Amino acid sequence: MTQVTIPVSNSILTSLNMGAEEVVFSMRKEFALKSFKDGKLTVAQAANFCEVTVYDFISIASQAGIPIIDYSIEEVDGELALLNANN
Repeated sequence: MTQVTIPVSNSILTSLNMGAEEVVFSMRKEFALKSFKDGKLTVAQAANFCEVTVYDFISIASQAGIPIIDYSIEEVDGELALLNANN
């Protein structure tokens, strides 16, 4: 595993009114959300990156207004047609 270090001054932490762990989580969360939204990470990968459960990441994404399932109408129709054909 590669470790990345980002120096953050105490004055920044004070201005943000956050501790170092809060900053780390916030940065992980924002990066994971953007990467998931851009299709670069799966839900499981994004959750792992944030060090939360998949269910918690789904909740985080939902609160950020990012859909977990992003099907077009055509894709939904195709899936329903497959389900109906198998029944």
